[in-house]
Amino acid sequence: MKCLRCESVEMLVQTRGEGVDLVEVDLCPSCGGIWLDSKELDELDDNFFLDVEAIEYEKAEATEDDDALSCPRCEGRVALDKVHPAGHPDVVLDTCPSCKGFWLDKGELEKMRDVSDRMLIASLLSLDED
Repeated sequence: MKCLRCESVEMLVQTRGEGVDLVEVDLCPSCGGIWLDSKELDELDDNFFLDVEAIEYEKAEATEDDDALSCPRCEGRVALDKVHPAGHPDVVLDTCPSCKGFWLDKGELEKMRDVSDRMLIASLLSLDED
């Protein structure tokens, strides 16, 4: 598979996680972007405590310098949607509306971990208020 951003660079399969929780992801050696099939994102969720199922996503606006990306898995060049976690417009991801895969630019996985951590802290604080 070719990189969604670099277009001419072939993605490498990289292993993340440990033991039985190994996940193979597609990583661009040039820009550091990662393609995650929906199944892979769920598996990374278990490995890195990122509860993506609990995160609500809202539509994000593309910027002028942002390239329109197409899903590498779906036929017919399905355009990826720009989304951000609700309440966190500074973290913009690309997702396929058809197969639910995600394109994460370099550093976005870490940003999603931060969002997950903030959501966990907020939920724990709301329990204390009850």
